[in-house]
Amino acid sequence: MEIQISHTSMEQIAGQIRLQIREGTLQAQDPLPSVRGFAREYRVSALTVKKAYDLLEEEGFVHTVHGKGTYVAEISANTVQE
Repeated sequence: MEIQISHTSMEQIAGQIRLQIREGTLQAQDPLPSVRGFAREYRVSALTVKKAYDLLEEEGFVHTVHGKGTYVAEISANTVQE
C-alpha cells in the first residue's frame, strides 16, 4: 500500500485508503498496516492514524479484529461508488 501525505491529516489518510479500495488496489480482507507501523512509516501521529481507521470503520470500509488488526471490509459495488 502506498500513501502520499503532504501534511498530517486524518481525512487525507482516510481518503487515500478509500480511493485505493474503490480502485481495487485494496481488496476485501486485505490487512491494513498496524496503527503504530503506519505512523512510523509515514511519520505521522499514531492518534491521527487511529482516527482515520476509526472513520473508515464507521463508514463501513474496514473492520477491526481486536488483537489481530484492521482489514478491508466486504462491500458492495454500490457502496464503493457512493
